[in-house]
Amino acid sequence: MIGRFPSFSHSIRLPHSFLRRQFSVKAIYSSFPATLHYCSPSRTSALFNIEEKDSRPEDSVAEGVTIDKDGLVYPAIKAKTNSNGAPFYPNTFLLQEIVRQNFDYYLDCEEEGKKVQPPFIFTISKGTPIPSDLILINNWLSNLNRTLDEFYNKHALKEAADDWLDKHDYKDAVVDDDYKVWMAK
Repeated sequence: MIGRFPSFSHSIRLPHSFLRRQFSVKAIYSSFPATLHYCSPSRTSALFNIEEKDSRPEDSVAEGVTIDKDGLVYPAIKAKTNSNGAPFYPNTFLLQEIVRQNFDYYLDCEEEGKKVQPPFIFTISKGTPIPSDLILINNWLSNLNRTLDEFYNKHALKEAADDWLDKHDYKDAVVDDDYKVWMAK
């Protein structure tokens, strides 16, 4: 679940560190190894079948998951793929960019008169146990979204993106590659 790299429904240029930092599929944790954040497009889990992306132009492609022929969501385990679920990040410059881009996109949509929910940041503290049903082996998409919502309701600090940005200044973010610093937080 940790580490799916988002791409957005609108065009952006990704920083080099974004493109080269891949989380290992060998790194499976039973608890959060650092304080991590998830930039959600809404107050609840909104993962969807990536094959529906063309019919969901207002949804972030980052929320799209690959569903197998049997209807289940499996982890992405190929060397060059990202995980197949909610993308969590430490408070690095990359996360700051993701949050700001998502919030700007929300403001643009709002200015255009589109009804969209403001993005939310879910913060999970270091050491929070990861329930076994979230260590993705396989799951139905509806069950995965429900399980994520239950987990967020129990363990996440939920903040509107603008409030989160007010509390997490860009200059206080950690360099993306300095994992020793952000793993300690």
